[in-house]
Amino acid sequence: MIKLYLDNCCYSRPFDDIAQEKIRLEVQAINQIFEMYVNGKVTIYRSRAIDYEISNIANANKRRQVEDLYDALELENIQYRKDIDKRVEKLEEYHIHYMDAYHIAYAESKEIDYFITVDKQLINASKKVKLKMRVINPIEFILEVK
Repeated sequence: MIKLYLDNCCYSRPFDDIAQEKIRLEVQAINQIFEMYVNGKVTIYRSRAIDYEISNIANANKRRQVEDLYDALELENIQYRKDIDKRVEKLEEYHIHYMDAYHIAYAESKEIDYFITVDKQLINASKKVKLKMRVINPIEFILEVK
């Protein structure tokens, strides 16, 4: 079973304006990933880092929509471990933003296969670090796995 970790932007993306083709394609890919999860083809994990970011979405309406989606999925939880903080410090040395570093550290602690994000800056920064998982855009993931 393929193990996935989606960052906050993937849960938020379905509620973004799909007028831009890139966003529309990302929404379609994310929806396909959720369908794969529902059909038992992948396992998706959640963490306290995602919980925190979702709870801090500024737009209250969007926050409720994202929370409803996130809660409906009933994802497997990654437990916090002290070594996650140490890994975050190391990842920040590679100019990976604080919360992104937490996402990566949580994902690594569960030996995730694919970390999925629409954050191009994070994808590029992750290429400078030796990771055991792929950090990839949802569109690329669908093209690679299907």
